[in-house]
Amino acid sequence: MTSEPAGTSQPPTIAEAPPATNGLKRVTGVLFAPVSTFREIAARPDILVPMAIIVIISILSSIVIAPRVDFETAMREQFEQAGRNMSQEDMDRAVRFSTAFAKGMIYVAPLVNMIFFAAVAGIFLLAFRLFGGEGNFKQAFSVTLYSWMPMMIAGIAMLVILIARGNVTADQLNNLVMSNLGFLVDMKQNPVAYALLSSIDVFTLWTLALFVIGFSFVSGLSRGKSVAIVVTLWVVMLVIKVGFAAMGAARAAGA
Repeated sequence: MTSEPAGTSQPPTIAEAPPATNGLKRVTGVLFAPVSTFREIAARPDILVPMAIIVIISILSSIVIAPRVDFETAMREQFEQAGRNMSQEDMDRAVRFSTAFAKGMIYVAPLVNMIFFAAVAGIFLLAFRLFGGEGNFKQAFSVTLYSWMPMMIAGIAMLVILIARGNVTADQLNNLVMSNLGFLVDMKQNPVAYALLSSIDVFTLWTLALFVIGFSFVSGLSRGKSVAIVVTLWVVMLVIKVGFAAMGAARAAGA
């Protein structure tokens, strides 16, 4: 009989999943007992409960944020920084339209979020399958929704702070929950550094950890390979985010 070397990383198994629990218990489970909970989710994926929680919080966020955030000031500053040669009348018209559009996007956020989560689930599933993993879209979608629960906690914290503070500017909205390193730099003066530092966030890292655990059970790959895939995808998204910030800064500087 042969024995495996000590420290060998074995892929998790979902063959002996525990009896199914309800969705609400799974929500608390992924936050406080993610290994056993994601083992169960991978074996018996569900979507309705986590989706309902995300949609409800998104709708509440829209109702609270839209009337309390001063988008007009931010839009006017953006037009002025762009150096566009506009009359005051044209400027006012453009600001009104942009402000209305920004507020409108807040109200359609719940629908946009579902499209976003479906895309994220597909990207992660494809990446894991390319590296030899298993799983189907329902499993990936379920894991994605449950893994997003830390971000829902961040969203609730932001709403509580926003209600307590009253009206805020669009820039202040990004820093209401001091959970990332973005507060170390000025968003307007150092947009590239802000894009990078604001991504180093407690809730984001928590979410990434849940992605690793969840997709390791779905794919059957080792935890180490799951870490490598999830971190790589996050870095790619971070590079894209920083790249857009750099292009925006370059346009502002050349205006």
